[in-house]
Amino acid sequence: MPKFSVIAKVISTYKIHPSGGDMLSRHFPFYRVKTLFFTLTLTGTAVLSNAQELIWSDEFNQGSLNSQTWNIETGTGINGNWGTGQLDRATDRPENIHFLNNVAGADGGVLAITTRNEFYIDRDYTSGRINTQGKVAFGPGTKLSARVWPRDVRYQGQGFAFWLMPNEIPPGFDYLMWPQGGEIDIMEYVGSIPFHNLGTVHYAWFWEDNLYQDWNHGHQGGYYSFKDQQVPDEPEWLSIDLGQSYSVNQVQLHWEGAFGKSYLIQMSNDGANWQTIYDTTSGDGGLDVINAAGSGRYIRMYGTERGTDWSYSLFEMEVYANGVNVALGKPTTASSLQASDLSAGLAVDGEYSTRWSSALRNPGYGNYPPLAGDPNAGSTGFHTYSLSWYSDRLEWDIDGNVYHVHYLNDGGAFAVDGNGESATRVIDGRRVHVSEYSHYFAEWFPFEHEFYIILSAGVGGPSGYTYGGGIVPEAQFPVSTLVDWVRVYNLPGYDNPGPTPPLTPEPGGNLAAGKPAVSSSAENPDLTAARAFDSDPGTRWASTASDDEWIYVDLGRVYDIERVELNWETAFGQAYRIEVSDDASVWSTVYSTSASDGGIDSISLSTSGRYVRLYGQARATGWGYSLWEFEVYGSAGNGGNNTTDYALNQPVTVSSAEGDYWFGRYAVDGDPNTRWASDFSDDQWIYVDLGSAKSLSKVVLNWEAAYATEYQLQISDNATTWTTVANVKGIGGEEVININGSGRYVRMLGVERATGYGYSIWNFEVY
Repeated sequence: MPKFSVIAKVISTYKIHPSGGDMLSRHFPFYRVKTLFFTLTLTGTAVLSNAQELIWSDEFNQGSLNSQTWNIETGTGINGNWGTGQLDRATDRPENIHFLNNVAGADGGVLAITTRNEFYIDRDYTSGRINTQGKVAFGPGTKLSARVWPRDVRYQGQGFAFWLMPNEIPPGFDYLMWPQGGEIDIMEYVGSIPFHNLGTVHYAWFWEDNLYQDWNHGHQGGYYSFKDQQVPDEPEWLSIDLGQSYSVNQVQLHWEGAFGKSYLIQMSNDGANWQTIYDTTSGDGGLDVINAAGSGRYIRMYGTERGTDWSYSLFEMEVYANGVNVALGKPTTASSLQASDLSAGLAVDGEYSTRWSSALRNPGYGNYPPLAGDPNAGSTGFHTYSLSWYSDRLEWDIDGNVYHVHYLNDGGAFAVDGNGESATRVIDGRRVHVSEYSHYFAEWFPFEHEFYIILSAGVGGPSGYTYGGGIVPEAQFPVSTLVDWVRVYNLPGYDNPGPTPPLTPEPGGNLAAGKPAVSSSAENPDLTAARAFDSDPGTRWASTASDDEWIYVDLGRVYDIERVELNWETAFGQAYRIEVSDDASVWSTVYSTSASDGGIDSISLSTSGRYVRLYGQARATGWGYSLWEFEVYGSAGNGGNNTTDYALNQPVTVSSAEGDYWFGRYAVDGDPNTRWASDFSDDQWIYVDLGSAKSLSKVVLNWEAAYATEYQLQISDNATTWTTVANVKGIGGEEVININGSGRYVRMLGVERATGYGYSIWNFEVY
């Protein structure tokens, strides 16, 4: 499958790429996106955010991974290749995730994440991936830093990333699609671009009802040169051999859109020793007519600063002596070419429709492996990679040098015009990539919410969409990246108390706290459903003034529910009922009253469900219904009294297995990190042989992102004649379906898929 990022279930594991030419994060992009350039006004842009207060850290000195903070991802993710075409299988073995002491330059112990060239289960490479999803998350007002040494990342196809993904879900949804939820890549270091790091932000242009569209992806990224300690801008030049010495009195440069802002015109008698006859730092493109005198056989344009994020590109370079263009048709050489059909000779062919173009500002693949100890390579030692997250912008820096500033809203750095733009500008003496914007739609502003941390390594596959291209035969393994520490600070002027508590409530806690909520109406935009679940006694939900109003909460999974507590504002419900559901479609009433007197209603229950709803029937006042808090208490049981999973490790038969390795047995092995996935058609199925006929009451399906919007549950005594016991409209995630029947075989028969891929199930349980 592609890069579906379903938050609270699988978001960090599943990454996809579009079919277009621009490569995504974790895919380590090589940016060739044409940018728009406008007059840029930078007001108070911080070039280094001096965060003072440390609010969270992991120094990796304890010799083991802190399970209260980190999750270990295992497997191969979406489509069996992390959705990016990469070749590795992530494991939780010490061979891939371990700790080292006495590392030169480290502050203490270090975490080592290692990729290996070894056959394991079904892959030729293994890797390590950890994340803090649901355990530690941060948002605006913080600075996130990691001190990292990608020591062995030296060849194409090798790489390491320190990045962030969303930890929150919009109210009314049980998932958040990529890229609507956003993504922030703080460190993207690959062996094929050894002298640079990439800092990137990813976002969507349209909400699209929280559904994936392969065209709906925007991104802005800036490269950092370890040599220059800023955005790269390598000098480029075009040299012409005039054939003999001339006394030159004029040069005309016919620029394409990619012009030189700062450049020199130089002449030489031998092509080695150059004399400058003209220089400028204020080139603006178009036609530059330069009246400058000099003599020599060779003449060149020597660019020192680009006017765009592209190249230097000349339709024609004309050199005049006594009114004659003596450069026409003469031999040329150039520092670089963007492409073979943009050669240097095209700048002296007399045609204004052909051109020479140098290499782009951003680096391409090559120059690997770097020499051992090369100080300009990121693999030579530790660097501190940081993101400062303000309410209006994101700032990336390495070792304190800001190199990318991204403004979240239109007009943050450029004109208000609805366009996402970028430019390289000099701020406090350093080149900085400045971009905007990523908050395109009102339904969800991704970078106003909290994200969790990911540290991951991998091996690029032949698609070239990840880790700087496909792995090359000469690449050396194992490849270890050393992480000295990860730290989070408060930014000046912000007051963040520390990391977000776990999304899963502690035993006995309020299961509904902070969970997504939906209501029939809201009296005004400040009294939305989420206010009843924010654990703030000073905020509330209020409906419009009618009797038939409701509000429900999505607990995220099925729980055994023991109590509901309603804390009413003055506008309470005199008559209402409490309902539960496993799918937010079919509701069961578990409590009702017509004599509530407001205040706090504490309701004891013995039921189970994923969704809990208050359904108002009669108001006590002329207003709507209004709740300060709606709390749900219970435990993470089995959603009922049935505790024996009859399907566990039983024989399975399937219609197909995607790639001939997402086998049916993975759906009943009890491992939440393995799955069955079918081929890409609607009429696919999976059934389990329970060994003997059983009396059945419930089926639990835990879907991967590729779920069924419609399917049937069927039972049989012979695996030939099937009886349908449930017709289900699927919503994905964990679905609990109550059934009534007996049989030896239980089948999920797909009717309609939710995505363009097959059906994919982490766990298929039968009770």
